[in-house]
Amino acid sequence: MRTATPITGFVLALMLMSACARPGTIQPTATTTPAPQTVGARTTTPDVNAELTRNQKKWRAANVRNYRFQLMVGCYCPMTAMMPITVEVRDGTVVSLTDSNGVVVAPNDQGSDFFRQYATIDSIYAELTSVRFNDADKLTITYDPTYGFPSEVSADFIEMAVDDELYLGVTEFVVVSE
Repeated sequence: MRTATPITGFVLALMLMSACARPGTIQPTATTTPAPQTVGARTTTPDVNAELTRNQKKWRAANVRNYRFQLMVGCYCPMTAMMPITVEVRDGTVVSLTDSNGVVVAPNDQGSDFFRQYATIDSIYAELTSVRFNDADKLTITYDPTYGFPSEVSADFIEMAVDDELYLGVTEFVVVSE
């Protein structure tokens, strides 16, 4: 009888985690974001750019500079085992990242640069306004009703490709005192 190797188990775990983060599994709440609509080959929320701009203004008006949150990045990438990452931001700058095992993520940790690009709310907004996201075949964004930050992002950059989907989740958001 043949037994599974540790690598086989790791690959299987990554596939299962990625399947959980696949687009289409996220249902936007009606109170924060309109339901997705299909426009030609692209699925997006109605007036996605207007909704993005409106919520980004809400976030900026809240003037939150010190906060902590859990960041979940779901993709076909090896660092998903570290998720969620606890991110602490002071004066708009990341001061600490801690993985799901409580281990501090150093700036030079292999692969950390991938999720660091989403480590502040402002950097998430910068990514969402980039050409890459604007050209996605499917894009669904759910916003926090209080502060306006993107709480869930589901992107399928090339609908017919297998491993290009990306999920971002922002949970347990807390404003921290200075």
